[in-house]
Amino acid sequence: MGCWFVRAKELKIDIQTMTITVPVGNEPAMIQVDPQQGKAKLVTLVPHGETVVKSSQGKIAKLDYRKSELF
Repeated sequence: MGCWFVRAKELKIDIQTMTITVPVGNEPAMIQVDPQQGKAKLVTLVPHGETVVKSSQGKIAKLDYRKSELF
């Protein structure tokens, strides 16, 4: 059984200017913006593997993390 932790951190959107402030961390990450839902998230990427973004009806619906290990 693995440990569970949140990979995506909600970012605040300034509604007046439609901008976000992005903190720079120590790990590779991507910024996910869905203007239809009015959401922005900072998503930490897996060290080895894939981070897949799934959409439905033009909205971001799900993140899928596929981890692997170098051999």
